[in-house]
Amino acid sequence: MEFNGTFFATIITFVVFVFLMNKILYSPILNIMEERRKFVSDNYQSAKDNDAKIVAISDEKESLLNNAKDTAKDKYNEKIEDYKSKRADIVSEAQNSTKEDVEKSEIELSNLSNEVKEGLKGSMTDLANDIVEKVIGYRSEVQGFDNSKVDEILYH
Repeated sequence: MEFNGTFFATIITFVVFVFLMNKILYSPILNIMEERRKFVSDNYQSAKDNDAKIVAISDEKESLLNNAKDTAKDKYNEKIEDYKSKRADIVSEAQNSTKEDVEKSEIELSNLSNEVKEGLKGSMTDLANDIVEKVIGYRSEVQGFDNSKVDEILYH
């Protein structure tokens, strides 16, 4: 093998060719490949971040929904307790009012009963005198009429 000028010219031409190809073709292709790798990597990372955000938002939504349900349930139970309390108060007031009305009615009935008994007591004396008149034929006032026996009969 002989080293002459063409050999060195071919080597120099090859080196210049490789240098030019590197500048013209390989570097832009490598830059495009690097940009694409970076684009894919950035989008992949963005997708991962978005997935994490979705999970966080979903968890927050669930938490808010559960809190809203708990709050609604607490308010519902509170209103139910308020209504039960109001109902108990109304029932208690009605019972007290009814009890007072019954007591008033009992007092009125007792007073009326006593008035009727007193009226009957006076009528019993007149009735006894009428019976004596019918039996013996003339009017005679009953003497020694025992009001205690009448009271005993009427009030017991």
